[in-house]
Amino acid sequence: MAQEAVSPLAGSFADLCAADSEHPSKLWRISSRLDPASWRSRIVCDLSSPSRPILRITVHPGDAPDQSVGDAPTERVEIQIRKEVIKFDEPTWYHFAFRLEAPWRGLGNRTVIHQVKQNIPTEETKPLGACQAANPLFKIEAIPTETGANFVAKVRGSADCNAGESKIICGPWHLNVGDWNDVNVMLKPSLREGASSLQVYLNGRACDTSYTGRLGFLDHGMRHQDGRPFIDVQPRFGIYRDTLPDIVQSIDFADIQFWSTDPSSDPAWSKLAISTK
Repeated sequence: MAQEAVSPLAGSFADLCAADSEHPSKLWRISSRLDPASWRSRIVCDLSSPSRPILRITVHPGDAPDQSVGDAPTERVEIQIRKEVIKFDEPTWYHFAFRLEAPWRGLGNRTVIHQVKQNIPTEETKPLGACQAANPLFKIEAIPTETGANFVAKVRGSADCNAGESKIICGPWHLNVGDWNDVNVMLKPSLREGASSLQVYLNGRACDTSYTGRLGFLDHGMRHQDGRPFIDVQPRFGIYRDTLPDIVQSIDFADIQFWSTDPSSDPAWSKLAISTK
């Protein structure tokens, strides 16, 4: 029997799209730097199909601007699940569908559509501390190209906050603008080298290998008061990009679901050869 899915978006688009500064969504956080007055124009729900509600996220130049020391200026519109679904040394399975809306411009620009992250505390990053700003332990990019976009999945983990670089584990794989794509992820992050497990599928196509290296920051990543490390940036969906003056981008999401046990008998997973190690 299939494990019942924890489906934070099932029936919850209305909650998210009705959110304002006085009535925030109970299920999702919206990019903290984004002006609440812009929420209704940047996050739009299509509830016309009860079987597949669609969430459209749009980013405009200057949305939620940020520039960390040593990094390029960025802008974003993202939603982040409030529930702690990703934990160190525990497996989580999830699925989502996305569709890039035309025109998907910004040739070659870094354009992240999904990320999971263990941040480094602000006081420990430069210029106050020794570390560069944290990179996601897992992210997916849809990088604009002349013929559409490239799907790229990357990971990062290190024992030293200033060591190591992001590693590509999938792609670049071509994406057609306007087509729906299905992504399946099995993620068990670990700060112990060789103890992680990460499998990624795009439209049923598996990454070449299952990643087992360290994910996150062993030395300076976020910690609970008792010292236990935790993942403070739970799964985010939307657009996070290097600044693109005069360029507006939109992306649609649907069917976002999470499982805490093997979902191989669920229709979203039944055709994939997954491992539970």
